[in-house]
This record gives sequence, structure tokens and C-alpha cells, in this order.
Amino acid sequence: MTEKEKKQVKFIGKIRHASGKGSSRSLRRSGFIPAILYGTGEQNKLLCIEKKSAEVNFRHISSHNIMADLIIDEGDTNTTLKTIVKEVQTNPITGEILHMDFYHIGKNQPVSLSIPVRLVGECPGVKEGGILEHDLREIPVEGLPDLLPENIDIDVSKLKIGESIYIKDIKVSDGVRILLGPEHTIVTVLAPKVEVEAAPAEEAATAVVTEEAQQPKVITQEIAEERRKEKEAKKETEKGS
Repeated sequence: MTEKEKKQVKFIGKIRHASGKGSSRSLRRSGFIPAILYGTGEQNKLLCIEKKSAEVNFRHISSHNIMADLIIDEGDTNTTLKTIVKEVQTNPITGEILHMDFYHIGKNQPVSLSIPVRLVGECPGVKEGGILEHDLREIPVEGLPDLLPENIDIDVSKLKIGESIYIKDIKVSDGVRILLGPEHTIVTVLAPKVEVEAAPAEEAATAVVTEEAQQPKVITQEIAEERRKEKEAKKETEKGS
């Protein structure tokens, strides 16, 4: 999604006065999604969001923790609020949206969000056989809503085997602060694992030596008889001397 498209994310809703499971089921059957709106120092408000507009939005956004305009239909007037979609509950089987949480952003109020990391470019280290390890997939940042990007792009087109990109290597817009230390690794190209295989002749020789070392020596009856005769002959010799 482009920055222009990002600013067009809108949800349309109304104030609701009833709560509970029965009311929520009734709302869903009527084409609405139960929701709640809250903010610092504000009283929570119960809402119902148009289901169709919500489903259209979630076809085009990559996460729930996004900024959006919330238009509240109050009959004669409409109120538009800057919000963050903090949580979306869905049916694990059907994917149907069951409930939404909106956080109201105050005027000129900095917010903290985790921005997805997007790798761009072809990595030469991977072409050389390296393994691209993506350590950090989201980066927490703080800033005014209009300044926060939807993605943080990381260019890997110059990354070779053994090289990494750290937090200290990226730049963000003025007014946006990264909430991580500079030495956090975002992406690394690891060297390929090399397995040394023994030559067939060496393997066979090793196997023979190992087998011989493991086999016990067997003394046959003939050898035992010869050793007995040698001992007796030695004793006779000693007596004669």
C-alpha cells in the first residue's frame, strides 16, 4: 500500500447502546461488527462498524496495528477521528471479523507503533550461496501519526556473505524515533554450511580398522595346547639345570 492509499483507510460506524453476546450476534446478522473506542483520558464508547467497509479495508492492509480514520455517523452529523486499529478478533475457521478495538489518537499526540520491515533488492550474498537470515521483522518507532511510514524498506542489494544490516544503518524521517538500540541486527547473510565427506577408500579403511579393534581375539584349542606344551618344556628345562 502506498502512502496515499494508507491515508484513505477508513472505517464507518455508529454509536451502539446495547452490549452482551446476544446484542453482538444481532449486530453481525445485520451487517455490523461490534467495536469499542478508547483513548487516554477518554470514556470508552461502544460502536458498531459497517462490515462491508471493514472487509474491504482488510483485503488491502498488512496488519491490524494500523492508523485509520474512524467516521462515526451521528445522524445529522459525522465525526471523523484519527485512530489506531489495535485489535481485530476473527473467527479462526471462517475468518469472519467478530470484534474490533480502536484507539483514539489525540491532536498532535505522538504514538508508538511496530512498523513492518520490508526487504528490497536482490542480495548478492544469496546468489553466492549464502543464507539470508531476517532477524527483525518489525521495528518499534514513535512519532506523529502523519510521519510514520507503513513499512521500513531495507535494501539488501549490496549485502554479501558475512555482512549484516543493523538499526544504526537505517534512516527514518525527521520526527520519527526508533525505539531500539543501534546494534540490533535486522538482516544477515550467513555462510553456507559445508559438510566434509570422507573418500570411499578412506571410509573403507577406517571401517576395517574399527572393526578389527572392536573384535576380541579368539584363542583356538590348538593354540592353547601348544602354549601348554611350551610351559611344560620350560619347567623341565629349569629342573634339569
